[in-house]
Amino acid sequence: MNSLHQPKSCFPASSRESLLPWFRSIATLGLVCLLALPAYSAEYKKGQKVWSKHYETALLAEPSPLADAVAKVGFAEKLSIRESRGTWLRVKSDEGEGWVFQGNIAVEKPSLAPAAGWTTVEASQTDTVAAARPLEPAAKNYAQRHNAQEAEADIDWLDAQAALVSNQEIIEYLSAGQLGEYRE
Repeated sequence: MNSLHQPKSCFPASSRESLLPWFRSIATLGLVCLLALPAYSAEYKKGQKVWSKHYETALLAEPSPLADAVAKVGFAEKLSIRESRGTWLRVKSDEGEGWVFQGNIAVEKPSLAPAAGWTTVEASQTDTVAAARPLEPAAKNYAQRHNAQEAEADIDWLDAQAALVSNQEIIEYLSAGQLGEYRE
């Protein structure tokens, strides 16, 4: 009797051989994913040009989301990286120099402003009266046809719930979860 015990497989030999190509495919896919990871972890270099990707981006006095803004830049403004510290970049613009969270910049110049294409009417083609008036009868009819008569009450409820959460609680939540600018 052989003293080495070979564990039995839960698959018969013929099944194991048919699964081999599948296991190879999974292993290959895993390897490809591992090799692709560096492409997604952007490394920023001193002097590199990047662009702001928000309507307004604050340049902060220090690399902290609670720091004072020393300048503000608009959408798609060119920035030059001066220093990199974790997820924070010290950048220079025509408006000044300061720190920005790397999630607020783009390596390639953005072509569409935030929310571009969400509206069908340009702001210059309307007025404040249009924005301030209550829902038109056509909109109310649409809501009734689509069983959404309570939409206005739902929005009021949502606003009331949001008002119950303080800015400090939001900051504590983001900090605890290391989310957004609070990521280390």
